[in-house]
Amino acid sequence: MKTFRSDGDEGEESNPQFTCCAFSGDCTHLYAGTYLGDVKAFNMNTGEETSYSCHDSYVYHVQPSRDCRSLITSSSWRTPYSKLHSLGDWGARETYTFKEEEYLEFSPLSQDKLIGTRLDGVATVYDMTTGQQVRLLKPDTSNAYTRNRATFDPCDELILCDGVLWDYRAPTQIHKFDKLNQTLSGVFHPNGLEIISNTEVWDIRTFHLLRTVPQLDQCQVVFNTSGEVIFGVNLEQELEDETKFETAFKTFDASDYSLISTVDTRKSVLGLCPSKDDLMLAVVEQGTADIEESVVRLYDVGRLRAEEEEDQEDQEEQEEDEMEESDDDDGSDDPTQDQDGEEDGDEDGEGDDDGEDDDCKYICHQLNYNLNILHHYYFLIRGECIL
Repeated sequence: MKTFRSDGDEGEESNPQFTCCAFSGDCTHLYAGTYLGDVKAFNMNTGEETSYSCHDSYVYHVQPSRDCRSLITSSSWRTPYSKLHSLGDWGARETYTFKEEEYLEFSPLSQDKLIGTRLDGVATVYDMTTGQQVRLLKPDTSNAYTRNRATFDPCDELILCDGVLWDYRAPTQIHKFDKLNQTLSGVFHPNGLEIISNTEVWDIRTFHLLRTVPQLDQCQVVFNTSGEVIFGVNLEQELEDETKFETAFKTFDASDYSLISTVDTRKSVLGLCPSKDDLMLAVVEQGTADIEESVVRLYDVGRLRAEEEEDQEDQEEQEEDEMEESDDDDGSDDPTQDQDGEEDGDEDGEGDDDGEDDDCKYICHQLNYNLNILHHYYFLIRGECIL
């Protein structure tokens, strides 16, 4: 539907690669993190771009609050790793910094708390108003997931960090889930009854394994706002000389984890985010050519790809027609016109009529031929035709 690019020139630092994205609470802006540590804010209506300098290294997580007053950013290379910014007419202003939290997010229900992730499976909780730490949750032994992300459950009562389930109100360690993968700790299902950890789905009430979903292997799980659809984005693969991303993302039914579709973008997918009204999906795409164009592309949810490609082809054809019309306006460049501006050929246009007559004769001949074949098969079926 729409594509957002940076205003800078290709190959320059003013045109960085995007790493992540998120919609504002009112869907009027789209925020995109970059490898240079900046956050780009795009106006959804005008496309106007505003840049905020947030970190010294690449931003891999951005999350605006629902009231559009705050913005979280996280980076993993230089301290402070995470920051909370105030949003307003002045732009983004740094409010609190979190030196050791490699990842930070809002509590989902009230958004009055911030939960952070530290090394060794440690989770921290901060009061959003004062910035003071209110919880420090340290497990007895760490599972050492490489992509551990501490997170609240939908009711802001339970916390999952490094495969360990905590009660925020106590606070006490409730259960430690079996570690069946090395990367993903897990996320809560919006129904509040299940935890998805890589391919495993755990029941919070019994701590039993409910099912396995092989298609979710090494996928970052993102739910839409209603909690009815799961988007799966494959994690990057660290090769010897490069980092490889998948050129597609998956969609699942959140009720039974059945695969709905695999959407091929033909470009590397670094991340995605659904809008608050679930009508749009923003996808961070990066080209695989020598010049890696980085864009954030918006997709209409529920619209068939064939319709999008048809609209794009119609737009391209319209642009080509406009170019041809502009060329036709300049008569001096048309080789088929003489000095008087008249086209070469017969004065009464007999040459064109002869060409049209030939076409008509050919079409009539083909129609008669096809009609004879139909008659042949008709009598053959009735048994009246002898071969």
